[in-house]
Amino acid sequence: MLFSSIVGSLLGLCSLLIPTVWAQPGPFDPTGFNFVGRIDSMTLNTTGGILAGGSITVDGITIVVPENLLVTLPSIAVAWSELFSASGQPLLPRFGQVSWDVNVFGNLINDEYIAGLIYIVQDSTQILQGYISAIDLDTGIFTVGMNANAPPNTGFKLILNDPLGVFGRPYTDNPLWTVDPVNPSIRSVTGFPLCIPRNSSDPLCSDVNRPKDTDGNFLTTFTFPDPATVQAGDPDPHLMVPLHVGDFVTFSATDVGNGLFAVYSLNANLGIFTAPGTKPVGNYSLVAFLPN
Repeated sequence: MLFSSIVGSLLGLCSLLIPTVWAQPGPFDPTGFNFVGRIDSMTLNTTGGILAGGSITVDGITIVVPENLLVTLPSIAVAWSELFSASGQPLLPRFGQVSWDVNVFGNLINDEYIAGLIYIVQDSTQILQGYISAIDLDTGIFTVGMNANAPPNTGFKLILNDPLGVFGRPYTDNPLWTVDPVNPSIRSVTGFPLCIPRNSSDPLCSDVNRPKDTDGNFLTTFTFPDPATVQAGDPDPHLMVPLHVGDFVTFSATDVGNGLFAVYSLNANLGIFTAPGTKPVGNYSLVAFLPN
C-alpha cells in the first residue's frame, strides 16, 4: 500500500514537471507534397481561356490545378486546357481503358493540394525493345519483334508519332504525345537522327545514307565523310539515316488503340559518327566519348 502511494506521488510530481505537448505546426509554410500515381479524372475550368486551370484526381485525392500552369508531357509542355477536347474530355488516348501515370509537385495551402508542376505519361516505366521485322512505307507503320524474321502480325505494331513529319510520314491523330522534332528523340545510340522512309525514293531519308558491307548488309557502325568533300551519291551528314529491318531498337510509346503504339522516343543500336570537327544533321549536336 505504501509502495503504491509513493509511486502515485512520483507520477503526480512528474506530471507537474513535464510540460504538456501540443501538436506542432509543420516545418514549412506552405508544406510541399509530391504525388506519383494514377489519374482517376481531370476537369477544366470554364473561365481563364487557354491558361485556365482545373483539377486532377490522383488515386482518389483531388488536386487543384491553378491558372497559368504548364504540364510536361514526354516531349513537349502544354497549357492545362490543351489536354482537353472542345467537349471537355481529356485528350489521353484510351483514358479509362488503360491507366495514365502522373507526377505532381505542389503545396498544401488552406487544406488544399495545389499543383505547381505536373508530368503526365501513359506508362512512366515503359521501355520496350526488339528487332524491326517489317516496315510499311505506304503507312509508316513498322513492327518490332524477337528477331528480324518474326512472322507477320507478331510483336509490336508501331508508328512514329510525328505530326510534323520530321522523321517520316506525318501522323497527326495524337499530337500531344509527339516525338521531339528539335532535340531528336528518334536517334542512334550515338545521337544521330534517324528516319523511316516516306516512300522508296525519299530524298530526305535515302538509303545512300545507310552504306552496306561487301555482303550487301546495311552497316550498323560507320562514319560520315567530311561534308566539304561529299559528292553526289555519297552519304551526307546533313541528312538523316534510315532505319531498316534488322535494326535493334529501344522505344517508348503511347497505346492509341487497335493494337497500335505511337512512338515518342526510339533509340537504335547503331554507331553513327560524323567526321572529326564537323556537324551532324542541321543544328543537332553529337558528342562521343572515346577511350584514349
